Amino acid sequence: MAPYSTLLLSLLFVSLCPTLLFADSTDSADEETVHLHFYIHFIENQTEVVVAKSDIRVPGSFYNFGSIVVVDNPLTEGINITSKPVGKAQGFFSVMDSLTVVWSANLVFTTGEYNGSSLAILGPDDITKPVREVSIVGGSGYFRRAQGHILLKTVSVDFDTGDAEAEVDAYVHPWPAKK
Repeated sequence: MAPYSTLLLSLLFVSLCPTLLFADSTDSADEETVHLHFYIHFIENQTEVVVAKSDIRVPGSFYNFGSIVVVDNPLTEGINITSKPVGKAQGFFSVMDSLTVVWSANLVFTTGEYNGSSLAILGPDDITKPVREVSIVGGSGYFRRAQGHILLKTVSVDFDTGDAEAEVDAYVHPWPAKK
């Protein structure tokens, strides 16, 4: 009977080991949330360039369906493009329909506390919505292995030029939490 009890006790211990070993890294109560607030500026033919497109015209859009647009958009502290720079949005988006794009980009910070760090974003952005959410799927530097989301709010759009500004609120959970 003793070997059977020992076996059960051993199996119980082994089954609990992953919980004991990783409890601190998965406990969301210990994580800090970093909130970043800034603006992104879209400047047609200067900070974004169409590198691929189809012949399928999307009514009401600057782009055709399936267009791939490479971006190097400035990020600033304030709404004005001349306000203090905080970084760049570098990557691309693909056009789904007249008002939806899918982002695959990095928000690269070039000043301040997070200088040299980045956030990787991925997901759809339907600009018909007043507030859109795009996933943060990783990062580098301070934000290595980060998770979270960004909220985008369109501030202005110039339909003649294609230029636009959006307000960004990023809610980031660095992993492991910095203390």
